[in-house]
Amino acid sequence: MTRHRRPIPLPSFGPRRIRCHEGAARLVVDERVPSQERPVQAELHLLERFSALMAGQGWPAHVSRLAYDRIYAGERFGFAKRVGRGELPGLAEQLIQCWRASRSQPAQG
Repeated sequence: MTRHRRPIPLPSFGPRRIRCHEGAARLVVDERVPSQERPVQAELHLLERFSALMAGQGWPAHVSRLAYDRIYAGERFGFAKRVGRGELPGLAEQLIQCWRASRSQPAQG
């Protein structure tokens, strides 16, 4: 009997460089949205680390959704805190604190 494992998802490490033809139109993003203006007010490097740790244990966690989708972020952080191994539960607890702090602030708009 062979046990099938699902493939481990690759973590997101942000935008990647691509080659453009000389003179082609390019979109340049020179300013990131500060963490205080996102629905989940956590630093991007923490969300990237969380995503990488989740992927290392076989669970998906998409960085952009973690930053902008409060429901998804809360579910992923809670799941990681309950069933994660190693460094993951501690980081999840830290991110839950950010998630709770941003919940009490009024929406920007």
